[in-house]
Amino acid sequence: MSYLIMISFKFISFGLSEFGYVIFLRSFFHYNKYLAWATVFISNILFLYLFAMLGFLSVAAEAMFVVGLFLILYFFITGVIFDKRPSFTFDTLTIWLIFYFFVIAFSLASSHLLHYDNYSHWELIVKFLFVEGRIPGASDTIITFTSYPLASSLFVYYVADIVGFSSGTLLLGQFFLLFSCMYALFAVIRDRRIILTSALLCLVITVFNIFNIAIRMDNLLVDFLLPMVTLTGISGLISYQKNYWKMIIHGSLFFITLSLIKNSGIFFSLIVWSLLVFYLFRYCKKWKHRLLNILNSLVILGISCLPIILWNKHVKDTFSLSKHEVSVSAYETLFGEKGHAIIELIIHRFIDKSFSFSTLAFQGIIEINLILLISFLVIHFVVKRKNSLLSILVFTDLMIIFYYVGMLMMFLLSMPTQEALNLAGMNRYASSIVILAWGILGISLAREIDLSLFEQNIQKRNYKSFKNVSTKKIYQFSSLSIIFLSTLLALSEANGINYNNLNYSKTDPGLFSKITGDVMTPNNKKYLVVTTSKTNVADFYTAFVGKFYLFSPHVNAMENFVMIFSSFKKLLNQYDYVVILQKHYTFNLMIRRLYHHSVTPGVYKASTLENKMSKK
Repeated sequence: MSYLIMISFKFISFGLSEFGYVIFLRSFFHYNKYLAWATVFISNILFLYLFAMLGFLSVAAEAMFVVGLFLILYFFITGVIFDKRPSFTFDTLTIWLIFYFFVIAFSLASSHLLHYDNYSHWELIVKFLFVEGRIPGASDTIITFTSYPLASSLFVYYVADIVGFSSGTLLLGQFFLLFSCMYALFAVIRDRRIILTSALLCLVITVFNIFNIAIRMDNLLVDFLLPMVTLTGISGLISYQKNYWKMIIHGSLFFITLSLIKNSGIFFSLIVWSLLVFYLFRYCKKWKHRLLNILNSLVILGISCLPIILWNKHVKDTFSLSKHEVSVSAYETLFGEKGHAIIELIIHRFIDKSFSFSTLAFQGIIEINLILLISFLVIHFVVKRKNSLLSILVFTDLMIIFYYVGMLMMFLLSMPTQEALNLAGMNRYASSIVILAWGILGISLAREIDLSLFEQNIQKRNYKSFKNVSTKKIYQFSSLSIIFLSTLLALSEANGINYNNLNYSKTDPGLFSKITGDVMTPNNKKYLVVTTSKTNVADFYTAFVGKFYLFSPHVNAMENFVMIFSSFKKLLNQYDYVVILQKHYTFNLMIRRLYHHSVTPGVYKASTLENKMSKK
């Protein structure tokens, strides 16, 4: 109970610190309340990135936390003295968002990380940052994917640094960032009193979970985060399209952050930049000023690219070899491994999967096209109003096409042959662009519905602002139905997350957690992991999980121990420790024949395995 109270106190302290920055943004810069949280979190990331590159990551994290607390204390005191307490409105949207936040947050708080890529990189890098308080160097061989930028990892690290390191804390840290992006979507709504438009965005948020099913939110992967940060950038540009400097600052912040989340984030950052160029071009009516704004946008692009250029320079200067490195020579090497026949086979498989109705991504693309097309026709011919939905449909399809071409290039140029032939990870890569497309659909529909309402003067709108009783009933029924469906989908996502945890104790992470615990001291000890799973050994899952829990780069997993006794002894002599995850018949038989005793799951010193009491 005392542990729970302490963790709750730390989370509240973290929230208050961040709230201090939010009030600062809103008070001094009059920032949109829906965009403020996401902008603060993004600013946290960029601040930590800057000082991490300078070698002061831990100091920067502590300073940022303390300054936030001083800000909230200052605003509390001044608010009480001058009677400027912040006002909160509990409308339908607020109630639903609070419900969604706590339903998902409670599920994630008790969740465990299971996905392969958490242990090969995303959780491992956060643990490294937490323990070492710095970014990896050439000697830190435990980090394999050294070219991956650290944006999201830095924010999750920041939460862990304040609250404490655990799976639940890391997942909540990622969820805070995701939820702030979801909240930011509502910045595009012109009239907050119209429940239908808010309900529509609530539904879109829960639909995201359907297309994120390949990985869900109970992991630290960034495939869901990329489109969500992009949508926040888009929402801000739409909201600030008539405010020149806010538009530039907001667009630049999110462009930079997207490029620092993952190497492929540059595609998403260009979407934000292209929208910024569009609004800058439209901002002025004179062509002279428009051309000047286009020139300004190119300067902004160049400046915004500096952080990712510096990161890639750091990777090149620090590491002699880096997995998934962004370089022409690396692409030439991997592409050269694939013969003409293999390239044709990869392209053929890619096209087949891209247009297969059995894939969730293609189903989503078809649904998006149908909804946008039908909505355009209804508004154009029934409501008799010109609308932008057809243009948005064309833009969305072009965006998806370019993304799929880029995805194919990734399989051909930057993936090993076998992974490329298996189209490894294609479902979750495709889900990113489909989620982005759904978000664009939701934003566009919400605005077009608002512009199609009978009363266009927002000040005059009230409960009588309908063409007739029938349209009012349709509005009320649609709003309630959408809210109800959104609630069901939110509960479904929470149940899905909880279901994933049912068999945790039998998974490799569950077994390591029980047998070895989470080692928080880096070491170079050599571990042999004994497991019964051929699949997890073959795809290196057990080894990666072992590297995370044992915090050593020298972890090898084996399932097959059919060998002569001399080879078995030689094998054991290569390691410092043996970790037995499950009862293994062959390994136990070899030990019994050699040393005349049995072993049970646990950690053993390899040099003393002949001793029955050698268990660590």
